[in-house]
Amino acid sequence: MTENEKKEKFNTDEFFIEKIQYSEIDEVANILTDAFKTNPAYSIIFRKKEHLEDGLLWLFKTNLFMINQKQFFTNVVKKKNTGKIIGTYTLIPPQGTKNTFSTYSKIGLPRFILKFGINSLIRMLSLDRYNKKLLTGSMKISGYYYLSMVVVGKEYQGKGVGTYAIKHAIRELMSSNPACNLVGLTTQLPENVIFYSRLGFEKLDEGYVNFKGDEYYNCNMRKKKTD
Repeated sequence: MTENEKKEKFNTDEFFIEKIQYSEIDEVANILTDAFKTNPAYSIIFRKKEHLEDGLLWLFKTNLFMINQKQFFTNVVKKKNTGKIIGTYTLIPPQGTKNTFSTYSKIGLPRFILKFGINSLIRMLSLDRYNKKLLTGSMKISGYYYLSMVVVGKEYQGKGVGTYAIKHAIRELMSSNPACNLVGLTTQLPENVIFYSRLGFEKLDEGYVNFKGDEYYNCNMRKKKTD
C-alpha cells in the first residue's frame, strides 16, 4: 500500500455519506458559497462585488431546494464523531429535475429580482443552461448523470475526502442504475481538471468560452462509471 493509499484509508474511516436533509440546506448552501465565490463564472451573474456572496447564497439555497424537492439527489459528507458536514456533491439523473411555476414562487423569486435585478436573474438562468448545453455537446449524448456542486471544506481538502466522495458516487450509480454508464461534469477551475483526471475522468474539451460577451475558462469531462 502506498503512502497516499494509507492516507486516504485513514481519513475515509472518519467520514460517512448520506442524503441531504431539508434542515441542512442552509448549511450546505453556505459551504458552497464559500467555495464558489472565487469561481470566475459567477462574477458574470452578479456584477456588483458586494452582491456576490449574498447572491450565491440565494442561488445555492434555491438550487438545493429545487433539485431535491421530489427526490434527494444531493449527498453530504459528514464526520462520524460529530456529524459535521464537511463536503457535498449532487448527481442529477439523465431525465433531470422538473419544477413548476409554483416552485419558483416558494423560493422568493420576486425578492431576488428586487435585490439583485432582473438582469442577474436572466444571467443566472442562462449561464446554467449554457454550461449544460456545452457539456451535452461534448458528451454527444443526453443520457448521462450530471455531477455538480462538488465541494470539500477548506480545512479538509487534500486529505482524501473528495476522492472518497466521488468514488462513493460512482459506486452508488453502479448499483442503482446499471443502464446508464456515463457521468459528466463541467469545471471552471484548471486545478479541478487534475483532480478529476486522477479519478478516471476524461477531458473532452477545454478553453475559454464566451457567454454574452464575457469569457471564462471551462472544461467538460466525462467518466464511464464502469471504469
